[in-house]
Amino acid sequence: MQDREGGGIQGGDRDRGREELLQAAPSTFPTPSRIVNDPGHVPRLASGTHRAPRTASACADPQEQQCAEEECDADECGDERRPPADSVDCFGNDKRPYLPLLLFGSTLVGAIHMLMVQFPIIRELSWGYSIRVFFLCLYALTLGCLMYCVLCDPGKLPKEKLTATEEMPRRCHKMWLFKQPIRRYDHYCRWLTNAVGLLNHREFVLMVAGLFTIGLCGCVVDFILVVLASSEGRHFAGFLLIMHLTYSVMLTLLSGPILRLHITFVSRNELANEYKHNLFYVMRDPTGKAVPVNDLDDVEFNAGLDNDRFEYEPSLNVFDRGWVTNCINFWCVPRWDLGQLGEF
Repeated sequence: MQDREGGGIQGGDRDRGREELLQAAPSTFPTPSRIVNDPGHVPRLASGTHRAPRTASACADPQEQQCAEEECDADECGDERRPPADSVDCFGNDKRPYLPLLLFGSTLVGAIHMLMVQFPIIRELSWGYSIRVFFLCLYALTLGCLMYCVLCDPGKLPKEKLTATEEMPRRCHKMWLFKQPIRRYDHYCRWLTNAVGLLNHREFVLMVAGLFTIGLCGCVVDFILVVLASSEGRHFAGFLLIMHLTYSVMLTLLSGPILRLHITFVSRNELANEYKHNLFYVMRDPTGKAVPVNDLDDVEFNAGLDNDRFEYEPSLNVFDRGWVTNCINFWCVPRWDLGQLGEF
């Protein structure tokens, strides 16, 4: 288990400002946003393709909270200086340490339900063996990646590397959870209570892809089996299948936007932390000149946000070498060498 700084999760002062995401239309990539202190700005209502500015206490749709930093403010995920604020249940206990157990447990229960209810019915079908092997491998891969992401070292910078250089490596980031900076830091995931960085980023993407595939394929299989069970008069089995179908639909809807966002990041060789800080985004002025988003004042930023004018600019991202090379580098570049600083 890695050495984590500060012991348990502590509370902190509210840090308003910076984490905000736009949910993009199906035909476009997502663009980042921020919260600004402009009393005269009236945010428009969020639609299916836009995210409106909001205060830290006025979160929008829970599905949208899962992307990038996975919550709407630093109280939920912490920042470079402090951990997230306490989040207690009705008994006064901090519920954050139980989120990984909830995610793992719900996935495991879904797997057990598949073994106990779906598999006996699938066994009677001609293509049942292949379906069972597929789901067993899928659940094993997803649960394995989940446990790895929770327990592993996300890529702490070796102490000798930290003291030997005056500046941290590019894409290396100091966060509240560890004493040492994280190489190729992507984001902190509250559902894992761990950072996502150089040594577990690929496994995180595999985990999210696995959850989405479990949900999507579960929807198809459950629907077919519900029809089959109803036609054969298996009413109790049909009821259990409908329950699992509901779970599959919810899992698909929750994991789909997260997977889509991270696939976009991989194709651009962009990290969620860079996305959150608007490093590679511009807005066109009336003359057509591209102005970096972080150079805009608050009024201009809100106007661009409301009119969906932020654009990803590849020339600002020195790591973007085209989606083919980006994907090859993400999946194939060796990461376990202590000399690997994550500058790719």
